[in-house]
Amino acid sequence: MIHLTELVANVLNVPASTLDEYSGPANQPSWDSLAQVTIVAAVEGTYGVSLTMPEILAIKNIGDLDAALKRHGVG
Repeated sequence: MIHLTELVANVLNVPASTLDEYSGPANQPSWDSLAQVTIVAAVEGTYGVSLTMPEILAIKNIGDLDAALKRHGVG
């Protein structure tokens, strides 16, 4: 299974090595609102989860995505 950071990097079209758990819209210019939707869809499809709207709205970085996945038993 693809690593979360690699998945986000693929969506953002940036090297995975440039991302870490703190990477998000605040510090990644390519992570805009459309990228957010695309990342959520990719995460849900890849890991077989359905994130709730409150979970989606709380995602501010890769660490938040990882925490949401763990709450769904992934990782």
